[in-house]
Amino acid sequence: MGGKEPEMGKRDPKPGFFGPGFGGFWTQSWGFWPQNGGISQQASDSDSDSEGGEGRLRPPSDPVLAQARQVRAGLRALELRLAALEQQQELVLGSPLPPPELQRDLQQLRDEIQELTREIRGGLRGLEPAKEDEENPNSIGARLRRTQHGVLAQQFWGVTGRLQAAQAQYRQRSLDRIRRQLHI
Repeated sequence: MGGKEPEMGKRDPKPGFFGPGFGGFWTQSWGFWPQNGGISQQASDSDSDSEGGEGRLRPPSDPVLAQARQVRAGLRALELRLAALEQQQELVLGSPLPPPELQRDLQQLRDEIQELTREIRGGLRGLEPAKEDEENPNSIGARLRRTQHGVLAQQFWGVTGRLQAAQAQYRQRSLDRIRRQLHI
């Protein structure tokens, strides 16, 4: 047994996939990615805005970002209301004769969703790129508005699509239930 056995808890430092040699390929700069995480500190005339050059962060109190936060909060509230609506619809469909207060709660929830949807649409209209942004499409403000509006509009369409699907399913199941009751 003349060989030396490694001590417990210590590993042999062999270069392997995750060993000391790992990372060279992934961490080296190939010239097309900036070294500072993607934010360029150079300001050019075409990319600059009246607030400053490219790479400067907008303050959290920026009206565009505040409006985007407001729309995001509305979307979260809409998703919660959608989940509550689906539960309420299941309760109504699950009971043979739903009580009037259950129907009233369901209608109130629908009205809240409709009002919230209106508010979110208004916020999205406020985020739409302005006419001034078309003159200088590379400005930070224009890109910020375009990006925020596009992402939030997609999320809004997704939630409203789920809402419409839930409403259509509820209508269909209600019709099926009425047909069964008439058949009996």
